[in-house]
Amino acid sequence: MRTTILTICFCSILLSCQNDNQVATAPKTEIPPQRTIPLNISLNMTQPSYQLGEPITLRFVIKNNTSEIVSFCKLNSPANGQNWNNCFQIKDKKGNIIPFVGKIPTYSGAVEDSDLISIEGNGVQLYTIDLRPRYALDQPGTYSIRFIGDQVNLLSNSLPARFTIK
Repeated sequence: MRTTILTICFCSILLSCQNDNQVATAPKTEIPPQRTIPLNISLNMTQPSYQLGEPITLRFVIKNNTSEIVSFCKLNSPANGQNWNNCFQIKDKKGNIIPFVGKIPTYSGAVEDSDLISIEGNGVQLYTIDLRPRYALDQPGTYSIRFIGDQVNLLSNSLPARFTIK
């Protein structure tokens, strides 16, 4: 969205600076069409702050932005129950990355139909997960978290969510 807004602003500046009496013409800049991302990922913390040691729960939401059924591989994502990998980037207030301390699942063989989840057109899938057993969230502070799907299973990345541990 930032890219789209920046592109619109840039084009507006270019158009406002044009002079009808120009002799030389500037090369025409093609603006690529906005790409529709079939599945959008969003993160919502179940509460804004948590007590140290209590579960830190997150809602992992997958939204189908199309009118057609879209399938994705659930491996290495919270859609795979308790068997997901380091698919989040969590940072403290200073920008330090919080390490993944969970067990890394292993998979062998080709992806099978049972590894796929289909979402109806304009449908939503919601998964609630506890981050505490998988990440070293053992210090009070303010944290940001985002899903890094492009590095895990080609789902889109999420915008960051924020939470506090007291």
